[in-house]
Amino acid sequence: MRRIGLVGGLSPESTVHYYQILCREYNRRFGGLNFPEITLESLNLQELVGLFEKNDWDKVGAALVAALHRLKAAGADFAAILANTPHNAYDRIRDAAPLKILTIMDATASALKRDGRCAVGLLGTRATMEVGFFQKHFAAAGIETRVPEAPHRAELDRIIWEELSHGVIQPASKEIVRAILRDLEKRGVEAVVLGCTELCLLIQESDTRLPLYDTTRIHAEAILDYALREG
Repeated sequence: MRRIGLVGGLSPESTVHYYQILCREYNRRFGGLNFPEITLESLNLQELVGLFEKNDWDKVGAALVAALHRLKAAGADFAAILANTPHNAYDRIRDAAPLKILTIMDATASALKRDGRCAVGLLGTRATMEVGFFQKHFAAAGIETRVPEAPHRAELDRIIWEELSHGVIQPASKEIVRAILRDLEKRGVEAVVLGCTELCLLIQESDTRLPLYDTTRIHAEAILDYALREG
């Protein structure tokens, strides 16, 4: 198999979840004590959050490219960035990257297109919901994207950074996201994309009648499939 290179730490909570999915799914397929070959480059989230807040995607891109070079030097055959928000810098790093990057946007768009979704709600950090990297990739696949109203976007951003990134689940926050989901349902979306790799800690299928697309699991499974693909 190809050696998997992961850019993690963005946050550690989601990195752990990715690692568990990759190892458990590989072991489910091959049994015994078989687990995938993985190289992890863990970044300091605080340094990147400051750049996110300033919309300094050039510096975010530079940090990611440096991490990708370290992964290549450590023997990785391809790479994945284990967070949604840093993908805002993808257009800046695509040509400079020393490794193929398996993106979270393409993996999610493929899953939505496979299921025939035409209009989806997108939840995530403020940058993910407002800068538009998901929207651009979804539009190319013929999928319309709708985001929560501005007050809900601000509240969701706070929940992600102040709570979920530390592994904290607050009942009050659960009620807030349920209200957001109900509003999106009224606005006619067919499904909801959990466009933050920590949101699966807070939002479950029982919270809404809408189908949920967990980008963490979708991306992790696509990473493993690519690692095992021949040619």
